[in-house]
Amino acid sequence: MGLPLHSRLRQKIKNALNSVLTTLIPVHTTHEKIPVDEIHRILVIRVNYRIGNILFTTPLLRALEQRFPDAKMDILIGAAYPAPLLKGFSTVDNVFDFPRKLLKEPLSLLSYIRHLRSTRYDLVINLNIGSASDRGAAFLARGTYKLGFDAPGNWSPSTHTVTLPSGQIHEALKPLYLMEAFGNRPDDYPQKMDIALSPFERSEGLKELQKRLADQGCLRKEGGKIIGMFRDARFEKKIDNGWWSAWYAQMRQLHPEALFIDILSPDVKEKLDASLCFILESNLRRLGAMLSQMDMFVCGDTGPMHLASASMVPTVALFKASTPTLYGTLGEYDRSVTIADHTPQEIASLVSEHLRSLPEKNR
Repeated sequence: MGLPLHSRLRQKIKNALNSVLTTLIPVHTTHEKIPVDEIHRILVIRVNYRIGNILFTTPLLRALEQRFPDAKMDILIGAAYPAPLLKGFSTVDNVFDFPRKLLKEPLSLLSYIRHLRSTRYDLVINLNIGSASDRGAAFLARGTYKLGFDAPGNWSPSTHTVTLPSGQIHEALKPLYLMEAFGNRPDDYPQKMDIALSPFERSEGLKELQKRLADQGCLRKEGGKIIGMFRDARFEKKIDNGWWSAWYAQMRQLHPEALFIDILSPDVKEKLDASLCFILESNLRRLGAMLSQMDMFVCGDTGPMHLASASMVPTVALFKASTPTLYGTLGEYDRSVTIADHTPQEIASLVSEHLRSLPEKNR
């Protein structure tokens, strides 16, 4: 299944608008280094509405936190619900969202723009120069320095740009190349996603997980592992329930002592099997804290996969249509597996082997 009609139309409109603005607005930038001692307030822009793409910003946020420990960062994203995922960083001050409905409400949109422009930033960073929304926000924001990637047809005025190397680079690691504008290398910083859960949040996540399981009468057997799973994904990335049922049946045979938890959502409202425990949680940061207390998480290519990895639970990502090189998990104990040439039983054996290879988790 391809993109729906409204998505294709929106993309065509964006492309046409970009072509017009590229002609009307010339851009002059430099590859010189930005003076770091002048940076005290930063705006990071990634106007996107998907969990995964917001989590892809976290390697850069961690790098900025390390490079500018005394600065304050504001972050502009698309939807409001992923905002808690970014609030674990000590330097993050505000996370603003941009509701799509503003595009249909001119007066509210003008008020929003005035609010955006009310703060003068030392540095404005556009993470995705190919996004019309990000270009527009970077164009409107007030900043002494504006940083982004070189890109053909860029109409958003950057004072400084960085050239992105050619080749396949993971989407979460691309923003790290922007650190070259401060004299640093991408590999100077951790190469993983991280929502920066505190020890207190992890402790509370364990308490909440234990309470949810106890309320369902789900008892963890002595020495048994806790394995989370999530079955939903977008479009062609979705793995059907028949596949999951066969995988789960094999996993129960391989690990009869394990406790399996089905993560539900508005699009996955019912458990796959009556024997499963479940979690339904809309607060993504609280969900991440509970995931962090599991022994493993298994999921298709979708937002909760990246959330689990960014919560530091060993994650096995099952890829059906997309490319693990660009969108896979990045944690030390994560694995990305393409399922096309394997049966559910074979994937269960691979997951089981990986589970047995993990170091014992300290709870």
